[in-house]
Amino acid sequence: MATETEKRIDIIVNDAALSGDAKIAKLRQLETDVLARQRATTEGMDVPGSRDGDDLKSIERALAKLGEAPVDPGPASL
Repeated sequence: MATETEKRIDIIVNDAALSGDAKIAKLRQLETDVLARQRATTEGMDVPGSRDGDDLKSIERALAKLGEAPVDPGPASL
């Protein structure tokens, strides 16, 4: 079963009305959101049923298909 993030990725990637740059921008925002949730989790915030790691991998695959590399999350990431 796809997560909400995976559904959003699919919608973005398959939206013919969006340019490649717009798709990348939207995927980058999702990536930022997932990384923020991961940092919050490491700081003690309880996120029930979190699949952020899987979601991040899905975002990275979508970005790779568009010719983009994943962002370096820095030392605060998992």
